[in-house]
Amino acid sequence: MHAKIRTFTLLTLMASLLLPILARAHGDVTPQAVDVSTLKPLGDQKRDENPYRGDKEAIRIGTSAYNQNCARCHGLEAISGGIAPDLRKLDIDKETDIYFRDSVLRGKVRNGAVYMPPFEGILSQEAIWSIRSYLDTRHEVAAAPVNEMEALAKKSNCLSCHAVDTRGVGPAYREVAKKYAKDKNAEAKLLAKVKKGGAGNWGKVPMPPMDSVPEYDLRTLVKWIVDGAN
Repeated sequence: MHAKIRTFTLLTLMASLLLPILARAHGDVTPQAVDVSTLKPLGDQKRDENPYRGDKEAIRIGTSAYNQNCARCHGLEAISGGIAPDLRKLDIDKETDIYFRDSVLRGKVRNGAVYMPPFEGILSQEAIWSIRSYLDTRHEVAAAPVNEMEALAKKSNCLSCHAVDTRGVGPAYREVAKKYAKDKNAEAKLLAKVKKGGAGNWGKVPMPPMDSVPEYDLRTLVKWIVDGAN
């Protein structure tokens, strides 16, 4: 379950339908407040589960709020263009609700790099859950991993940004294998890169350090990638 909710290093929430769709930077737009006066008030106590799930008014408000605050990075209609994770793949359950809420409130900042701005004090609890309600309507079930190594990559929170054959937020694994094909020190270099994180090799979007993944799992994944991700 934890692997599911971690699929998203998530939520750099930005822009409206009128803003440029192809923007390519995190955290560079001022978050917008949302009018939730037509929703049932939730009070001050944080909810751990979306209280508006399936509520038509919440979905209407959430659609507008998403376009104002999220679409720039996560894509119109939650169809990510690659700058940030695809929120259609968020699971619809209580644990993911908690992760979503906390991600929106706290933002995503690692080593000084802003993956998304914090929305605490800007988006009310009602606004956050209305956005979540909208995203529920965009939900798509992610394809199951096709082999043991892809399952390990998913468990390690790699497949939120990478895939075997197609480029997403990060490069495809087979792109990486091709780049390192003639490098005798490929495994050591890639392992160090994965542990440390950073940006510049494949684009401007920074990769977070994967130091929370067990050493053995990292080494296993790196070897698999360097060998062609077959």
